[in-house]
Amino acid sequence: MQINSSNLRFDAYVDNPRGGALLTLNQGVARNDGHINAPEKGPLPRGFSSKTCDKCYLRKIRCDRQRPRCSYCITNGIECTYAAPSRPSRPRNRPRKRPAATNTIETLSGIANLHAFVEQLQAQVADLTQRLENTKDSPAALRHQEQLQTLAPSVAAQSKKSTPSPAAPPISAGMSALYRMDTRVPGSDAATMDLPPYREVMLAIRVFLDSFNAVMPLFEPKNLVKLVNDWYAAPQQRDPVSWAAINVVLALAYKQNLAGSYGLTGGEDLAFFHLSRAQSVISAVILGDTVLLNVQVLLAMIILLQASKDLKPSLILIATAMRLAHELGLHSRASTSNLDPVTARQHSYVFFIAYILDKDLSMRARQPSIQHDDDIDIDMPTPAASHDNPLTDGGQADHDALDIIPGVVTTLTGDASVNYFLARIRLASIQGGIYDYLYSARSQSRSTAERAVAHESLVQALEQWQLSIPPEFAAALAPQSLSPTVLPFFCILHATSFACVTMINQAHAWDEQWVKSLRKACKESGRLPLPSRWESLVQDACDFLNLFEAVPRGYGLVCFELGNLSRAEIG
Repeated sequence: MQINSSNLRFDAYVDNPRGGALLTLNQGVARNDGHINAPEKGPLPRGFSSKTCDKCYLRKIRCDRQRPRCSYCITNGIECTYAAPSRPSRPRNRPRKRPAATNTIETLSGIANLHAFVEQLQAQVADLTQRLENTKDSPAALRHQEQLQTLAPSVAAQSKKSTPSPAAPPISAGMSALYRMDTRVPGSDAATMDLPPYREVMLAIRVFLDSFNAVMPLFEPKNLVKLVNDWYAAPQQRDPVSWAAINVVLALAYKQNLAGSYGLTGGEDLAFFHLSRAQSVISAVILGDTVLLNVQVLLAMIILLQASKDLKPSLILIATAMRLAHELGLHSRASTSNLDPVTARQHSYVFFIAYILDKDLSMRARQPSIQHDDDIDIDMPTPAASHDNPLTDGGQADHDALDIIPGVVTTLTGDASVNYFLARIRLASIQGGIYDYLYSARSQSRSTAERAVAHESLVQALEQWQLSIPPEFAAALAPQSLSPTVLPFFCILHATSFACVTMINQAHAWDEQWVKSLRKACKESGRLPLPSRWESLVQDACDFLNLFEAVPRGYGLVCFELGNLSRAEIG
């Protein structure tokens, strides 16, 4: 028998309903004449739907389904059967259809909730609108409208004196309550860092420059005004540090509430509000790019936080501020050699304000100061230094304004003057010496003779400082010779001086050993163990009480200083 190889064919990897796809050999039926007959397909047995015979299914090969036997069964001489049923196919996982009634109910429920939410919003809007209308009709708001109408003539009439002026544009609490501010905790998003209206901010800037900044030049007036103008002119370029700077200036302005001398009502609440806003971005102030503005913001916070019963926040902030000042090189002459005179002068002012706060907190808390006097390589500000006041009528910058001396205060008659800023710097140096020579750990290890020498040097230094203050500015004559707007600053000055006297002589009710000796002397009718300068100390205390009584009520910074004075003695 001859087999024609051309009649053999290979089917490679075709689909098999029973199994995989394998290579199979399909053969025809060989006839006696040497030819192969083509396989014949027949009908499947009734009742079977399989497309593969049992043997092909087991071998997982393609079956040609020839009748009576397929090619594979003929070749192998086996019986071709279709007894096994086909494997059923897997049904597809299809999502179950939800009843139409359920979908309708849920849709109606969602619409009802949406309507309820809309009605709630409408009620809230109506309530806020009613509150706004009631506020607009309030007497405070009406007074505010009248004040705005008379603002320009009032500002134009102000003089450009070096002494803070008692007359300043009034600012009511009504317009401050309508700030339209976002009370969320602000971040770096410019949308959350909003401020009161520009005109109101400029009024507060005027109060700040004419009061606090006139005696403690924390900000260069031209730079501060430019900072505010840029804030409102370029909203997309706002940054948290500038926003914090404006807020602390507003807080300091509202603290200058001399019984309404500046027309500021509700100053305590607004000062706390703006201070809280500045504190919300303190991480950006401390950890951001270090510039002079960062140090100024921290120093302003320290001044405001002196109202706290706990000095810990102020101590932490002054340490941070001094380290940032060191990073900028404010204590070194080399860092200002390439700066213009105005910028170099402002760097010096900021450093010495930090120096004053550092030594003051060190003495009151009886903790080491951050800045050592031996590491200061710059000169103290000279009385002849000039300072520009850039504000004129309407709060606009005037770069041709007359120069005034920072920190210089004159009497009402103009016969005498003193540089308050320099007096605070020199007194701060004595405060630092009080801790170093009397209360530091190193001073405790000194001999009695060495401590006596240090004590005498401090007494002489304090007496020399007191002699440098003109008599018109002493605690006894200040109420008659000074303006009410500058009187609180000298009350702070003499309170600090009086604290130095009591700590040097340890003549206070919190010195337990001295009080016990007094009680013992009274019981035994012996000589009282009084300090060497007891009569002078008593006279200073009486003069200071008279000065304190003359200070206008409601001036917060004086209360800060007196509270710190008592805490220093208790500590």
